[in-house]
Amino acid sequence: MSSKHHITCVFEDGATSQFTSSSFETVYQAALRSGLTLETDCREGACGVCKAYLSDGDCDLGDFSDEALTEDEEEQGYVLSCQTRARSDLVLQFGYPMSLLNKEMVRIATRVAALEPVADNVVRLVLESDAEPLTFLPGQYVNLSVAGQVDGRSYSFANSPLRPGAMEFFVRLLDSGAMSDWLRDRATVGDEVHIEGPYGQFFLRAPRGGELLMVAGGTGLAPILSMLEKLRAVDAPPPVRVLYGANHPGELFGLERLRDYGDWVTVETAVVTGDEAWTGKVGFVTDLIAEQRLDDATLADAYLCGPPPMIDAARQALTGLGLSDSRIFAEKFLPSEK
Repeated sequence: MSSKHHITCVFEDGATSQFTSSSFETVYQAALRSGLTLETDCREGACGVCKAYLSDGDCDLGDFSDEALTEDEEEQGYVLSCQTRARSDLVLQFGYPMSLLNKEMVRIATRVAALEPVADNVVRLVLESDAEPLTFLPGQYVNLSVAGQVDGRSYSFANSPLRPGAMEFFVRLLDSGAMSDWLRDRATVGDEVHIEGPYGQFFLRAPRGGELLMVAGGTGLAPILSMLEKLRAVDAPPPVRVLYGANHPGELFGLERLRDYGDWVTVETAVVTGDEAWTGKVGFVTDLIAEQRLDDATLADAYLCGPPPMIDAARQALTGLGLSDSRIFAEKFLPSEK
């Protein structure tokens, strides 16, 4: 009896495609059946054009030549999609943009279901749609646009991908910007917002048995929350440490939600500038990394989301703790409003 497995293909431009595959068909065949024509040439495991990196999952590599897939590449985790058959759900990364395949991203119309302030200059935006629920990996983002008012702006999901329905985002309101001005001055419940996506190679990988260290700056907490929602659903979630920072205490949000996850999530916070009521750490969130003591750094994974200087400093500090750079996953948040 053939088993059905979910295949997620992530491309160089961050675009994602998902489909199911039986244990009898190759990834290429399953993709083709779903309407996605992956890059290939010989389809016999001889040319290597269909090569992809297996980011997560277990598979049968099939037959292939040494020229198409070397022994070193196999050890590093590369596979040939024209020969590979899934034994479990798979996540594959391809070294070319999805736009090369001339496949459109999913676009759906949504409406504002909730809009509320949660911190200084941060609002929680909830969108609902009558369309089919958007499938995404925890950590990924979509582009939001408002017809005639806001062109596409990128925001990460904060909700669980396991609960289809309402989509949750946390948006930092800039002093001036198309989306910020619309949300602050004109948006109301029921307004139409268009979504395109999902995008991004920043997503939760299968835990390897070690600790997960998650470092977030400001609204970089949003994709971390989505990851925690996914982990909450497993029988025995791995231990997670969340290091969360902001410029001022008033910019922090989601602290009660973080505490509600239970003992498997440990939270430490820091602000660059405190006030009279602040009793926590003062400094950069990356300063907290040096204070961590990991049981086994070779099994630990790290997820970083925030401004570029935070990402760069965090990556350097984590490698200093013994983490492999290949197990440090990052998403840089950049102001993009004009």
